[in-house]
Amino acid sequence: MSTTVKAVKRTVSLTIDDDLYQRARMYNLNLSQRLSEAITQELQQLERLRWKEENREGLLEINRINAQCGHFGGEHRKF
Repeated sequence: MSTTVKAVKRTVSLTIDDDLYQRARMYNLNLSQRLSEAITQELQQLERLRWKEENREGLLEINRINAQCGHFGGEHRKF
């Protein structure tokens, strides 16, 4: 038996260009779903960038070690 946990949703008010709204309605677009997807993608990108910046020094150190010593298990690679 599987269960799905629904995220708590919040009603918000936003303003968009009327022409854009009318065109979206013409295609029956679910604006709430589209906005949630767009925000999710943007947040994922921002979080990736933050992670890279927060871990920059460690990544540079790993690259330095690899350049100096070679990649771990490199002698066993077949390619």
